[in-house]
Amino acid sequence: MPYARHAKKLVKSMDHRLGQRVNVALPVQLRFQDQPSQLGVTVNIGRGGMFVDSLTGGNENGHGCVDIQLFFETPNGGQSLRLSAFVVHRRENGLGLMFRDLDASTWQPIGNLLSQLD
Repeated sequence: MPYARHAKKLVKSMDHRLGQRVNVALPVQLRFQDQPSQLGVTVNIGRGGMFVDSLTGGNENGHGCVDIQLFFETPNGGQSLRLSAFVVHRRENGLGLMFRDLDASTWQPIGNLLSQLD
């Protein structure tokens, strides 16, 4: 049974994200239902979601669905995108978010930005 123990260790160490994340600091505004907006900065972002370091705190009340406004620069100037996500985990310093209903046209500007950074 040594193989079974080894296989369990491999499964525990696997990352279950949808795609790789790129470390990047982008300003965001988080809006939870019936709560004031929170400001934050992305720690990393990828096709499946992002981790946001909350600058204004209040993570203990943030759960369920969240609306995100993501701000970034392009060669044509500043741009912002509105995204929806689920809170999948909460840490002392921020929130792990998984995108909801992210279509290709919404992802394209973010993907272009991340491909320049990667």
